[in-house]
Amino acid sequence: MPKALFGITLFFAAGIWLAASWLLSPKPLWLGELFLGIAALYAVVRKREYVLPLVLGLFFVAGMLRFIELDKLPQDDISLWAGQTVTVQGRISQMPQWGEVDFRRVGVKYVVDVNQVTVNGASYKASGGIAVTLEQRTATERASYGDDVNITGKITLPANYRNPGLLDTATGFHLQGTGREQAIGTIRQAMSAQDAAVLSGVLFGGTFGIDKQVVKDFSATGLIHILSVSGTHIVLVAGAIAWLCARLGLGQKKTAFMSSVGLVGYALFAGLSAPVVRSVIMGLLSVAALGLGREKNAFQALVMAALIMLMYQPVQLFDISFQLSFGASAGLILLYGKTADKLAFLPKWLKGPVSVTLAAQLGVLPFIAWYFHSFPLISFVANIVVLPIIEVVVVVGLLGVLIAPVWLVGGKMLLVGCALLLGTAERLTVALASLKGTSVFLPTIGVTAGALYYLLLLWIYRYLPHPVPSPAAILQRWPKQAAALSIAIVICLEVYCDYPRPVQVHFIDVGQGDATLITTPHGRAVLIDCGESNPITGFDAGERIVSPYLQHYGVKSVDYLILTSGQMEDAGGSVGLVTTLPVKNILVPESGETKAAAKLKRNVSGSRVISAVLGEQVQLDGVTFTVVYTPEKEKSQGSTSSNSILVRYGQQSFLIMGDAGMEADEILVSSGLEPGSVLKVARHGAKTSTTRQLLQTFSPEYAVISVGNNTFGYPHSEMLARLKEKEIKILRTDRDGAIVFTTDGTKLSAEIFVKQ
Repeated sequence: MPKALFGITLFFAAGIWLAASWLLSPKPLWLGELFLGIAALYAVVRKREYVLPLVLGLFFVAGMLRFIELDKLPQDDISLWAGQTVTVQGRISQMPQWGEVDFRRVGVKYVVDVNQVTVNGASYKASGGIAVTLEQRTATERASYGDDVNITGKITLPANYRNPGLLDTATGFHLQGTGREQAIGTIRQAMSAQDAAVLSGVLFGGTFGIDKQVVKDFSATGLIHILSVSGTHIVLVAGAIAWLCARLGLGQKKTAFMSSVGLVGYALFAGLSAPVVRSVIMGLLSVAALGLGREKNAFQALVMAALIMLMYQPVQLFDISFQLSFGASAGLILLYGKTADKLAFLPKWLKGPVSVTLAAQLGVLPFIAWYFHSFPLISFVANIVVLPIIEVVVVVGLLGVLIAPVWLVGGKMLLVGCALLLGTAERLTVALASLKGTSVFLPTIGVTAGALYYLLLLWIYRYLPHPVPSPAAILQRWPKQAAALSIAIVICLEVYCDYPRPVQVHFIDVGQGDATLITTPHGRAVLIDCGESNPITGFDAGERIVSPYLQHYGVKSVDYLILTSGQMEDAGGSVGLVTTLPVKNILVPESGETKAAAKLKRNVSGSRVISAVLGEQVQLDGVTFTVVYTPEKEKSQGSTSSNSILVRYGQQSFLIMGDAGMEADEILVSSGLEPGSVLKVARHGAKTSTTRQLLQTFSPEYAVISVGNNTFGYPHSEMLARLKEKEIKILRTDRDGAIVFTTDGTKLSAEIFVKQ
């Protein structure tokens, strides 16, 4: 049964993944589900040996159907008015989040539960929620949690930047909880805004309102999991209740019952968000196993929790919190005991924390490599020094918010104590994060490599079937052959890493902006533009999208950052990029100073800044980057002020137009521009961009449009018609996600991230 349960969960998850990756019709799936159901029933009645394959197929199709069913929106969902200007009536369902833009303005984010929408004078019932970010004067009174509001504006869908290795932002928004607001209000009354934000994150999950540097420090020390409700919280709550029950002399079953009641209460109190529900389900199953004397069935309980959660919300399969939570839990259940046995030589006070950290990190290593690209070695120290303080904060903090409604002074005293402990924990975390050389770069581990990694892990820990010899047995029986094979593998990996590779040109999905990455045969990186930065929302594409994307592809530093313009949507993210990755050279346009360019110059250090004059050329590993157009200085302040860059490798060339206008097309045509392969369409597909003359002269095979949610109607239908006239293949980041071209200088291929 345990193996069957694991297989069922695995096949159900595979069905969800397939349904999310491809557009599937539900009718043939229902027919297939009916056929498999009848066949499985027949096999059970006749006691056939092929029952399990049929059941696995049944759950595989069920996973697809479940995802398709929940992917459908209610008929009154607010998102059905996307693209329209409406007036929404609703209630603020979360504490507003705000941050300072400057000394006069703040950006305020409201989350509103919708109950009515008015369009062109007609009102309709509506459901769902919206997030609204407003720029307000500091003196303006802000709305509060629970207020009824009317908001007029254009409905846009949540931005989900479809790039490999990037967190699924739309899924994260969909899974947010809305409870716990009264408790957060109590916490804010007892301490400073920053301490309140950190304590709220520690108790209930989330990073809203927490200083970015604090989040980075927690991430750098491997403690970021404390800002998401996880097994740690459940263990502490259940442990505190079990301790109290032991003092009252209650038996094992009564203790399990009281712990279950406490966990359900915590879930209701913390807000029924996905991480809370997931962790509590796992806790309830574990407590049930304990009460029934079945402690050894913890892994089955974990798998059952995964199946229940995926049946309830299939979209969680793509949520990083879900992935890390179950990966770490599986690591602790399967690897902790054997790891502790191997580390028996360590002192008892050290063996436990080190074994816990190592087991959990081994369980999530492929996910850490996919999302974060580094392993914090300092996490072993942080889990020994800082985590115990955080555990005390969780227990005392929950006690404080529970006591406050009936004894306000006592509750606030406990919360003030939490603030002092948090300050100590933060100072220790900052000190550990500042140490150099405490993290190891991890190359991206894909699905195939991840599966091989887990098979290798299970082999090393001797979980594979008995006929498979253990590593120790192989070394003992064939020592010379094993050594020779290991050396051969290392040599092959070294040769593979040093061998020249094809050139790749990545058009990254940064929404309404531009970001193009070019990697050379020997892995050097050039980035042309890097998306926008929004001071109102605090969103920085360079930090949140481009930098993770580069690290996902193994880029540790950027040789050249080329900015085609100083406009915010192309250069705004440059500050976020240079603060997260080393940039050796920056080519900036000669145009006048802009806010984005000025901010970059204030924050850049250690980079050589070069003015990109007409004809400026950079050569790296046989790839040539040439500035083929610059606007006249007296016209360099407009929205169409932008340089154009020609990237050439062998017989293939890419024309990156930036935000250049019609004048650029005319000059490029008259300058003797040769035919090329790929055109990055100017101005995100504006009506006047990409003239017939340019298309006739450059004659590209592909046209790439980097575009996101916008109020301009980009890409314009007339511009698209001109591309279709020339039978040019059109690729768009808003539809296809990240677009990657690969060439050896002769052949050219294209791959898109969104396969639908």
